[in-house]
Amino acid sequence: MSGKAGVRAMTNGQVINMGPLEQKKDLEHELIHVEQAIREPLVHPILYVLESRKHGYRQNKYEAEAYERAGNKYETG
Repeated sequence: MSGKAGVRAMTNGQVINMGPLEQKKDLEHELIHVEQAIREPLVHPILYVLESRKHGYRQNKYEAEAYERAGNKYETG
């Protein structure tokens, strides 16, 4: 995940990339993002960006759902 300092993992559609900073339950968190993408085919990336712009990364409804269901924690560098 070149150029993404501090990123532990990321999901693009149904592809999950885990980084060297991975923490407990990060995979579960990313799998929830895969479920979200399946629930909202084609439009999910657009909706995710709009949510992030409106509420910020951590407070967008997709991240809130993933952190709550996975039980992992948001930590800044």
